[in-house]
Amino acid sequence: MRAADQERKIAECRASGITEKAYCMREGISYQTYRTWVKRCRKRHSESVGSKTYDEYREIVYACLQSGQTAKEWCAAHGINLKTYYGWRKKVNRKEGREAVDERCGVRHGRKPEPKISANPILCEVRR
Repeated sequence: MRAADQERKIAECRASGITEKAYCMREGISYQTYRTWVKRCRKRHSESVGSKTYDEYREIVYACLQSGQTAKEWCAAHGINLKTYYGWRKKVNRKEGREAVDERCGVRHGRKPEPKISANPILCEVRR
């Protein structure tokens, strides 16, 4: 069945007002096959309507990291859902490596600096 026919069947199902399973039984379509059509349809439309490419969300992640703001502050200011941003950041870190991303953005994560130890033995004495 062609993609256009699958989309027509999906639209008919939604307009029918009955459940997907009931529609599939009435039309003699396997429910699993119908769900595969829905997934493919979503994928086709997500690539062409409003979906960001990897390069676009990578630049968003870089902009946030370079801003000096917290992710929560930056996302609120730019109208981006915080969970969506964290998902993008996770993908960028996996693909490019966290160290490379941090280096490019000038971000430093990690441990707090070690306390300096004085050369003066009186200051280093432990009180009991």
